[in-house]
Amino acid sequence: MKPAVLIMTLVLIAIMLTGCLYSHVTLPYGTELNRTELGHKKGMSSTYSVLWLFAWGDAGVAAASKNGEITTLTHMDREVYSVLFGIYSRYTTIVYGD
Repeated sequence: MKPAVLIMTLVLIAIMLTGCLYSHVTLPYGTELNRTELGHKKGMSSTYSVLWLFAWGDAGVAAASKNGEITTLTHMDREVYSVLFGIYSRYTTIVYGD
Protein backbone atom coordinates (compact mmCIF):
# COMPACT_ATOMS: atom_id res chain seq x y z
CA MET A 1 0.00 0.00 0.00
CA LYS A 2 2.87 2.41 0.71
CA PRO A 3 4.27 2.47 -2.87
CA ALA A 4 0.84 3.45 -4.21
CA VAL A 5 0.56 6.31 -1.71
CA LEU A 6 4.06 7.50 -2.60
CA ILE A 7 3.29 7.43 -6.32
CA MET A 8 0.00 9.28 -5.84
CA THR A 9 1.76 11.90 -3.70
CA LEU A 10 4.45 12.43 -6.33
CA VAL A 11 1.85 12.73 -9.10
CA LEU A 12 -0.11 15.28 -7.05
CA ILE A 13 3.03 17.34 -6.38
CA ALA A 14 3.97 17.25 -10.09
CA ILE A 15 0.50 18.48 -11.07
CA MET A 16 0.58 21.30 -8.52
CA LEU A 17 4.06 22.45 -9.62
CA THR A 18 3.35 22.43 -13.36
CA GLY A 19 4.83 25.58 -14.85
CA CYS A 20 6.42 26.75 -11.60
CA LEU A 21 10.05 26.17 -12.58
CA TYR A 22 9.76 27.49 -16.14
CA SER A 23 6.85 28.88 -18.10
CA HIS A 24 6.73 30.62 -21.47
CA VAL A 25 3.24 30.96 -22.95
CA THR A 26 1.46 33.27 -25.39
CA LEU A 27 -2.27 33.89 -25.02
CA PRO A 28 -4.64 35.72 -27.40
CA TYR A 29 -6.75 38.62 -26.18
CA GLY A 30 -9.38 38.18 -28.88
CA THR A 31 -12.25 35.71 -28.79
CA GLU A 32 -13.27 35.81 -32.46
CA LEU A 33 -10.15 34.12 -33.76
CA ASN A 34 -11.77 32.91 -36.97
CA ARG A 35 -11.96 36.56 -38.16
CA THR A 36 -8.53 37.74 -36.96
CA GLU A 37 -6.36 39.67 -39.39
CA LEU A 38 -2.97 40.47 -37.90
CA GLY A 39 -2.04 43.45 -40.06
CA HIS A 40 1.37 44.33 -41.45
CA LYS A 41 3.01 45.75 -38.32
CA LYS A 42 3.83 44.30 -34.91
CA GLY A 43 4.58 46.18 -31.70
CA MET A 44 5.67 44.89 -28.32
CA SER A 45 6.04 46.33 -24.81
CA SER A 46 7.10 44.54 -21.62
CA THR A 47 7.08 44.71 -17.85
CA TYR A 48 9.75 42.90 -15.82
CA SER A 49 9.85 41.67 -12.23
CA VAL A 50 12.74 40.30 -10.15
CA LEU A 51 12.52 38.60 -6.75
CA TRP A 52 8.90 39.76 -6.33
CA LEU A 53 10.41 43.05 -5.07
CA PHE A 54 11.41 45.05 -8.13
CA ALA A 55 9.28 45.73 -11.18
CA TRP A 56 9.74 48.09 -14.11
CA GLY A 57 8.50 48.65 -17.64
CA ASP A 58 5.31 49.50 -19.49
CA ALA A 59 3.33 46.60 -20.95
CA GLY A 60 0.45 48.79 -22.01
CA VAL A 61 -1.29 48.73 -25.36
CA ALA A 62 -0.34 52.35 -26.03
CA ALA A 63 3.38 51.63 -25.51
CA ALA A 64 3.24 48.55 -27.73
CA SER A 65 1.41 50.48 -30.46
CA LYS A 66 3.95 53.29 -30.28
CA ASN A 67 6.88 50.82 -30.47
CA GLY A 68 5.39 49.24 -33.60
CA GLU A 69 4.22 52.56 -35.11
CA ILE A 70 0.67 51.19 -35.26
CA THR A 71 -2.36 53.48 -35.50
CA THR A 72 -5.08 50.87 -36.13
CA LEU A 73 -5.09 47.74 -33.94
CA THR A 74 -6.43 44.47 -35.31
CA HIS A 75 -5.29 41.90 -32.72
CA MET A 76 -3.50 41.61 -29.35
CA ASP A 77 -1.61 38.82 -27.61
CA ARG A 78 -0.14 38.46 -24.11
CA GLU A 79 3.15 36.65 -23.54
CA VAL A 80 4.16 35.46 -20.08
CA TYR A 81 7.68 34.26 -19.25
CA SER A 82 8.41 33.10 -15.70
CA VAL A 83 11.36 31.31 -14.09
CA LEU A 84 11.60 29.65 -10.66
CA PHE A 85 8.19 30.40 -9.17
CA GLY A 86 8.30 33.96 -10.56
CA ILE A 87 11.73 34.98 -9.24
CA TYR A 88 12.15 36.48 -12.72
CA SER A 89 9.07 37.34 -14.78
CA ARG A 90 8.38 39.17 -18.03
CA TYR A 91 4.89 40.15 -19.19
CA THR A 92 4.70 41.32 -22.80
CA THR A 93 1.82 42.85 -24.71
CA ILE A 94 1.99 42.18 -28.44
CA VAL A 95 -0.20 44.21 -30.80
CA TYR A 96 -0.78 43.79 -34.52
CA GLY A 97 -2.19 46.25 -37.01
CA ASP A 98 -1.44 48.96 -39.54
